[in-house]
Order: sequence, then C-alpha cells, then structure tokens
Amino acid sequence: MNLKPYQDRALKVLGDYYARCRTLSAAGDRRPVDTAFTEITRGVYGIGLPYHEIERLPGIPYVCLRIPTGGGKTVVGCKAIQIVLKELLEADRALFLWLVPSDTIRQQTLKRLKDRNDPYRAVLDAEVGNVEVLDIDEAQNLQRSTLDAATVIVVATMQAFRRRNTDQLKVYETSGALMSHFENLSSEVETVLEKNGEGRYEKSLANAFRLRRPFVIIDEAHNARRGLSFETLRRLNPSGILELTATPNIEKKTVDGETSPPSNVLFSVSAYALKSAEMVKLPIYLSYREPWDALLGDAIGLLNELRNEANQERAETGEYIRPIMLLQAQPKYQDKASITVDQVKNTLIESFRISEKEIAIATGDVRELEGIDVLDEKWPIRFIITVQALKEGWDCPFAYVLFSVAELASGQAVEQILGRIMRMPRAVRKKKAGLNASYAFVASTRFDAAAKALKDGLIEAGFEKQDVDDLVAPLGLGLGGEGGHGSPVVSVSEPKPIAVSLSVLPEKLPVSVVDKVRLSPETKTLHIDKPLDRLEREELLAALPNKETRAKLEEALYGHPALIERSPSQRGLRFDVPVLAFKQGYFWERLDTDAAEERSDLSLKNADANLSGFLIVEDEKGACIDVTDEEVVKASFFEIADRQRELLTVSAEWPLARLVLWLDRSFAHPQFSQQEMGIYLTRLVGGLLDERAFTLSRLTAHRYRLVKAIMRKIDGLWKGAKQTAFNSLLEETRDTLTAKDGLTFSFDPAKYPYESRYQGLPLPKHFYEVIGDLKSAGEERECAKVIASLPEVEFWVRNLDQQPETSFWIPTSTDKFYPDFVARLKNGKIMVVEYKGEDRRSNDDSKEKDRLGQLWAERSGGNGYFLMVGVNDLSKIQDVARQGMR
Repeated sequence: MNLKPYQDRALKVLGDYYARCRTLSAAGDRRPVDTAFTEITRGVYGIGLPYHEIERLPGIPYVCLRIPTGGGKTVVGCKAIQIVLKELLEADRALFLWLVPSDTIRQQTLKRLKDRNDPYRAVLDAEVGNVEVLDIDEAQNLQRSTLDAATVIVVATMQAFRRRNTDQLKVYETSGALMSHFENLSSEVETVLEKNGEGRYEKSLANAFRLRRPFVIIDEAHNARRGLSFETLRRLNPSGILELTATPNIEKKTVDGETSPPSNVLFSVSAYALKSAEMVKLPIYLSYREPWDALLGDAIGLLNELRNEANQERAETGEYIRPIMLLQAQPKYQDKASITVDQVKNTLIESFRISEKEIAIATGDVRELEGIDVLDEKWPIRFIITVQALKEGWDCPFAYVLFSVAELASGQAVEQILGRIMRMPRAVRKKKAGLNASYAFVASTRFDAAAKALKDGLIEAGFEKQDVDDLVAPLGLGLGGEGGHGSPVVSVSEPKPIAVSLSVLPEKLPVSVVDKVRLSPETKTLHIDKPLDRLEREELLAALPNKETRAKLEEALYGHPALIERSPSQRGLRFDVPVLAFKQGYFWERLDTDAAEERSDLSLKNADANLSGFLIVEDEKGACIDVTDEEVVKASFFEIADRQRELLTVSAEWPLARLVLWLDRSFAHPQFSQQEMGIYLTRLVGGLLDERAFTLSRLTAHRYRLVKAIMRKIDGLWKGAKQTAFNSLLEETRDTLTAKDGLTFSFDPAKYPYESRYQGLPLPKHFYEVIGDLKSAGEERECAKVIASLPEVEFWVRNLDQQPETSFWIPTSTDKFYPDFVARLKNGKIMVVEYKGEDRRSNDDSKEKDRLGQLWAERSGGNGYFLMVGVNDLSKIQDVARQGMR
C-alpha cells in the first residue's frame, strides 16, 4: 500500500521520536521522553513544545498523531506497529492493544486486520511478519507460546478494561486458559503483577498483559482521556501509548473533578494536506432553504448532474462511480411533528418518481444495507435514508450529497454524518470537477446558520478552525465552469459595490480594509466597494460589535461572491518555474540526485567495513521493576521495560549466518543486491568479532542497536558516492544543462499541502489563498513581507519543504533543496529567495545551496534570479526585482 505524503511524514516523525527517546535514555538523560518530544516538535513546528505527562503514567512515551477524518488513521496505525518494534521496543515481536471507541468500529477493525486479502492486513504481514489478530474473547485463551512466536494485536474497546469495580470485568478474573503465562516466573518478574490486599495475584488477562507490557494504540483517543481511562491504562503496564485522533485535547480539561492534560501532538495533518493527497472531497458546497421538499428537489437535480459527470468520467478513465445521496431524517418526536424516514421515502417515490429499488433505509430498526456492497455495480442504490445509524463506522466513497432535515444541534453530530460523504473514491482526483467536492443541502432559512453547523462539524472532524471558512462555500446553479457546483459563483466582470444595513456599526474599520470599505453612520450602513480576501473578511467580521451583525454581513458577502477576492490559483493563473535539465538524446531529463545515482559505481566489495563507533554499554542487571519513586521511573523506564522483556524471553546465541541474514532483512538497500550486502555484512560482523572482541551472544542480544549503526554506516558510504556521482554528472552535462528551454515545474492550483497556516497580518498577492508553514512573526515573515510588498511582483508563493510533487526544488549532491519563496515578476521572470539566519549562512550546506541556486539562475538565460538573504540584507530582494523588470 502506497502511503500519502503526509502519512509518510507522520510516520517518519514518529520513528524519529522513538529513536531519539532511545538515544537520550542510553546517554543518561533523566527525562528522555520529554526532551525528545521538545526536540522533535521543534523540527516539525519550528518551536519546541512542552511534553505533558500523565501523572498515572510517568516516563511512558505517550504521544499523538492528529489526522482529520478521512485521512487514513487505520493504515497509519498498521504502519506504526513496525516502527514501534524497531525504534522503541527494539524487539522482533510484541503485544499490542488496539483500543477503539465503539463496538461497531471494533468489529470493522477486526474484520480488516484479520482478512489476509485486505490491504491493512497485507501491511502487517509484509512489514511485521508473523502476526496474530484477536478480539478480547479470543485473547482470554491466549497462550504464552503464541506471544513468544508472534506479534499479537488485541482489538478491544476501552470499556472492556475500564470500570471502577474491576470485579465485574472478565479481563481481571483468573482464567484457567491463561495459566501458562504465570508458570516459572522469577520473583523479580512477579513484582510487576497487580495483587490484592492479601498479596495474591489473579491469573487474569490483565495480569498477562502486565507481564508483556503491551504497546497501546488508541483510535479516536479524544474519547479516552479521563481519569478512569488513565487509571485503566496504568493497570495494563504499557510500554508506550500512541493516540490516533482527529480532535486531540489541545488544552487542560477538568472532567468529574479530574484534570486531563493536553495531548502531546507530535504531528498534525492539515485539511489541505488531505485535499492535496486526494483523500477527501473538498470543499463542501452548501445549499439551504425551506420548505424541505423543494430543497429535496434541488438535491435530486444535483445528484442527477453528478451522475452525468460520473458517466463522462467513466468514458474517459474507465472508473465506475455511482453518486449517492445520504438523507438524514428526523426521529419521531413525542411532542411535535417530525419529518420521518417513512415521510422522506414516500416523498422520493411519490413526488420525484424515484424507483424503490434505488432507495435503502439504514436505521436502528431497519437495516437494508446489511450484506450489501453499495460500491458494486449490481446494486442500483442511489438514496440512503438514515437518522443516526450511519453516524460512525460506515464509509462509502460514492456518497456525494448530504440532505438533512435534522436539527443540526452539535458539531459532533454533524461531523459524524459529514464524515460519510467526504471520502474520495479510490483516493484519486477526478477529471470532472464536480466529482471532487461534497454537497450539503440543509433545511434552513439562513446561510450562516447552516454554514455554522457544517463548519462546527468539520472542526469536530479534525480540521483547523482557521481552515473551515475556506471549506464551506455557497452552491452555484449548475455543474462545470463559472457559476457551477464545482466552484462558487464568481463574476468575471468588475464587481458592483454593495451596502449592508446593520443595527450597530463598528467603532472603526481595520486598517487592512480602509480602502475597500466605507461606513455611513447616519444610515447605519456598511459599504463594500472592492473584493475582500480571506484575512480581510476575517478582520472586518471581527470588528463588528455582536453576533447578529456578523451573521448578517457574512450572509451578505456570500450572497455577493464577486466581493470575495480570489487568489491567483483560484483565478486559474499558471505559475510555471523552469528547472535544471539536461539533454538525453532527443529528450530532456530533470537534473536530480536520482539521475546521479544511476551513474554511481559504489560497490561494497572493497568498501570500508569498520564499525569503529559501535559500542554496547553494559546493562545494569537486577533492576527493580516495581519502582514507585517518580524520578527513578523516569530515569530508567526503558531499562526497566527492556529488563522485563529479557526476563520473559528465552534468548540464545545466533549463528553468524542467521545474524547476517536478519541484519540484511532489517533495512531496505535497493541499490545493493542481497548477495553483495550479505558478503559485506559478514565482513563487518566478522571484524567486530575478531578485532573488537564482541561475542555472537552479545551481538545477537543487541542486534537492533547493531543494525542502526550499520544503517548509518551504509548511509554515509552511499552519501559520499552520490556526491561524487552528482558532481560528475554536473561536469558531463555542462554543455546541455539549462533552466531555459527544457522542462518546467508548475504549482498545482488544487494542491498546497501545508502543515500549519499563516495567521499574521495580511500579505498580499500570494498564489494560493492560504499561506502555509510561515510563522506570524519573525525573520522569515519579514522576508515574505518584503516580497509581497514589491510592485514588481505579480504573485509569490511560500514554497513548502519536503514536498517534491507540489513544491519547486533545486537538486543538491545528496538531496533536494526547497527555497523558501518563489515569486513571479510582472514580466514573467522568476525570482527565487532563500532566507538564512546569520548562524547558518556560512556552513557547507548553505554554501552548496547558494552555488546550485546561482547555477539555476545562470542557466535560465536571464529569466530567473536566485538570492540567499539574511535579516541584514533584505533590501537585496527589491534590488533584484527591479533589475529583473528592466
């Protein structure tokens, strides 16, 4: 299964965190979990975040990956298991407890992880190896031999373990089937078992877990952050905890008198990253009005248009899509009339002549979807009527339209139903624009009320508050092109000013809108003369004195979409940047380290196999496991966990051939054959045995440390070979290398997968509506301010780091260099700007980037300019822009 870029990034950050925890612990850091979190988040967010410890779980690595609804949390969880084994536990196998919030999701997760034909299970089999997946009842018969031979994943709900009175839960009761776990235990191991007041312990599943220190993965973890949940986790004696959720706790909360600290969010995925990865159908176009049956007619008309687009899509690509409408009816009220499931169905049949074969009901009482694969062409279903039964655990990428007459009272309720229509079929953007969005029809008389419900639902689905305004838009009048459902209605002519009467006017206007907005105090009227961009709209709305006036102005703006200023990318403008390329026969090939690798002649036959920096620090034996002093636990958590696993594992010295084979299979090395690597590893391990006086027993016991040292060694050798090959390629292609007549890179108007959103004062002329990965203050922001203010600049973009498909990059000898800013001047020339702090401008990495950036500019034939600037020479940007316009 190929991961999306943001999934890869999340997993890499997770692996880096666990590896750093291990390194710091080995170096004697007394708070490795805390220190590593601050260090890693500094690299992710640009600022090191504090680690919030759970008092009941001191010293345990407890972190969160924030992934919005539709982002593929389950596959990330599957991939994370191998990372946990390799980087955190340094073990071949382990026990994992996968906790989910409901029995519905438990059943679905179990089904997918057990099915060997399912892509999720294929990930486990390919990367973890021998895997057993059990539900909680099957785990009651779990044998010790199974845990000794395989990685075991137990899927359960938190409720299976969580209760104040544990006497009522089966997992805490002695079970004869579990006796093998408690045979021949040393007194040191027995200290970890939970005992009663008489000093005896139950031979229970919970105590079997305590022996094995399960790693806990918590799906939808925001549902499991209360005192009783933390106490439950403590009783399981975990080796680590990973939260997977769309909505982590971001502030300290007190519930039932108990305080829960914020989640430790190691990595956060933005809505635009999901959209760029083609995982979700965004934005959501909203239509609102009453009466509900007239609104239903509008929704059916749209669904028919989507069906036409789906037929065209199939003709062009071969992909089958049958757009489905999800209709949310009202429950039967006791004290008032309601629009029930039966009433909605009858209206579909009698008023709109929909065939009954195309309708299915999915409620708690009527389950017409059971046993039906609605994606199969043989099923004609186009309308699914529900109340709440589909609010979780049901996903259908064919669901495009939400029609709701329900009272959308809470964001959570809306999120649970919205999540059903947002997943993109096959996670691939469609050629027909209408099939790339979702559509909501809400029975309401006001746009702001309906939009607020959808926006609150998106926030509950894990999207950032500052993103949701861009993700809900008014619905146009037809599909395709201007004024279609695929985009908001926007006039291409000069927009006409509007006047909005308000009960109370703001005391003063924000500075950013004074040339676009006027006030008439005598008539209490606000005049909007020119289009407002997103930040200007937000500032103007924030300046209004109360909720009612903000709602009225927001509805007026959406009623006149021509006054909502569009970014260059939204206007369909192109942003093409020439790239360094060289001639290969009749074709152009982009200069890249990949092209250089093909010319690398690195061989391991005579390569250095001396692992001189590899050390194994003597372990402290006999460490007490049942430690209550908090500081001692923090300082020795990893050593204690390792010691406990060691006491339960029968380890033996491996023969040299087996150790070499294990090392060979523990990391990818596509540039070397298995035979070549095997000979090299035999030579390397032999050197450790002969020259360094290691034993096979010690190398076997510490094989995870050994393989990491080998990977660093191979990486160094390969990096040196790539540098040589790249420089050789530059020399070979000197005559044909160009950034003028060859290839170009184009910024995709629909893809800008930033990780965080700029929230500072407005910076005009950005190519995308949103500015990504730029802090609201600081030196880089000052650099961006200079670029945005230049009259010579037509538009510019904050270039995203580590996004090779969606960002501009210049190759270096070992990697790709992503300059901070790319600007298009009004005459079409390109200006590339890299900002460097004074402490980094003179290092070797910066020198190489500057050299290659200047090479790109030189080969552009006067159409490109590159400059590396610091805080003291920002004026160079203006000088170069003026030069470029001559």
